[in-house]
Amino acid sequence: MNRVILLILLTIFNTNALADWDPELEAQEQAQREAAQRAEQAREREAQKMIDAANAKANREMMDSKRKNLGAATKGKSDAEVNRLYDAKIKQTTEDANRLAQEARSALSQGQGAAAVKQVTGKSLQELENMSDEEAEALSRELEKKYGQ
Repeated sequence: MNRVILLILLTIFNTNALADWDPELEAQEQAQREAAQRAEQAREREAQKMIDAANAKANREMMDSKRKNLGAATKGKSDAEVNRLYDAKIKQTTEDANRLAQEARSALSQGQGAAAVKQVTGKSLQELENMSDEEAEALSRELEKKYGQ
């Protein structure tokens, strides 16, 4: 008996649901959804083109800058070769700067250099190297007040 009632109820509700269905309206809504999706995809493609163009321009400018920095050594070289030359130059420059800094530390830690640093700052080179960032900022402000900037 319950099955019969359930079957009758399902038939009634199912018929009402189908009575409201409009295939033309459904097709029109589907076409609108597809058109909106195509428009969104077109916007995304256009945005990607703009991003790609900006990246290409930035890469060209970077390569031009590297070529200008390296000068005549880059004439007739590929971008990969220019990158290798530039990286080698940067590595050499960094090594040179580190070597000079070490030599300066060594020279300052001996004799008059160390005394001059201690006289100006009130701290030894070792104390300066071991300072926290906050202490270094405070010393910097103090020296600016004392000696001007």
